[in-house]
Amino acid sequence: MAEFLDGASFAGGAYLAKALQLVAGRDVVPFDKECSLIAGRLRADLRTRGISLPMLDAMIVSTILRHHSILVTGDAGFNRIPGLAVASY
Repeated sequence: MAEFLDGASFAGGAYLAKALQLVAGRDVVPFDKECSLIAGRLRADLRTRGISLPMLDAMIVSTILRHHSILVTGDAGFNRIPGLAVASY
C-alpha cells in the first residue's frame, strides 16, 4: 500500500483522491518472518532463471503469496512471477 500511495501522492489531485478511496477500509497485512522466507527463496529461484527482482518487489510478492491474495498493479513486470495472481488496473 505504501508504494501505491507513494505514486498516488506524487501524482496528486484526482489521482490521489481516487487512490485514497480505493484503500479506505482495506486491511494491511504484516510483513513477517514467513514473508521473509518466501521473499528470499523467490529471489534466489528467479536469479537461477536469470530474472532480477528488486527486494521491495520481492517483499510485495511474498506478502501476496503468503496471504493467498491477488496483486492489483499496473506493472506488467509482475506477470513473470510464477504462481502470482495478478490483476491489472
